[in-house]
Amino acid sequence: MRTGRRGPIGVAAIAALVSAAGVCTPGAQIVRAEDAIVALFGLQTSLDVEQQLLVREEARYEANFTERTRLDDQLSRFYNELEALFVREKEAAAYEEEEIEEERPTPDQIRRAAEAKEMEVRALERALASSRDEGRAIRDEIRRVKARISILSQKIAELRNTLPQDRDSVTGIWDIALMPSGDRGVFALWQSGTMVSGQYVLDGPFRGSLEGTMINRQLLVRRIDATLGRSMEFSGYVSDDGQTVQGTWLNYNLSSGAAPTGSWSARKRSSSPSEAPTSLSAPEP
Repeated sequence: MRTGRRGPIGVAAIAALVSAAGVCTPGAQIVRAEDAIVALFGLQTSLDVEQQLLVREEARYEANFTERTRLDDQLSRFYNELEALFVREKEAAAYEEEEIEEERPTPDQIRRAAEAKEMEVRALERALASSRDEGRAIRDEIRRVKARISILSQKIAELRNTLPQDRDSVTGIWDIALMPSGDRGVFALWQSGTMVSGQYVLDGPFRGSLEGTMINRQLLVRRIDATLGRSMEFSGYVSDDGQTVQGTWLNYNLSSGAAPTGSWSARKRSSSPSEAPTSLSAPEP
């Protein structure tokens, strides 16, 4: 699932989002399932962004570590070369007045070579210092991202426990996959009687609302995109355990050349925090 829709959120933003959903304190209770779903949907989207940011920052740190190692090795080699030039410069001064048949560099030539090497050493020292500073900054950012992930995961676990466990209800977070395109996304659904409503995010990125019905395990929802308007219809049957859906979709908007119909599948995220996925990845089709 693409995550360019929103950037990482800080602790204050997380607290504001959770507070708006009615969970200002650890002991607060969400009365309506839709409140929990809306908050959970937003928090899980943010968690997905943070986890991808963590992967990126860890990759940056690996690259930084490799560069620091290279610079450190090169600097050590240059130090040795500089020391050798100073030794040669001292020796050259001793035989400067002697008659020597073989051609040797003059003390002045050796001195200039030592000065050039000194400049290279100083440039490498600056590059290594800069690389070390960058490494410290990346480590600090990784710690901050992990702290945000920890807060988000805790709030998600609290919200999951407020969702109904009834297998006859589709209320919850669903990872979906569309065929034949292979697009993936997330449905956040809540059910009241036979009426179903919710929100969604699909590859594209597309987002909007959902409305429909659930009767005799048959789910019918219409997709109302924030940009395209009423654009698709999803129909399918919920499994006996209430954890999966298999069905077909119908595309109302054919102007883009997209397929008119296809199949789709969905898997409900577990209400158990230990078993629940931590990102907005959809099920394998």
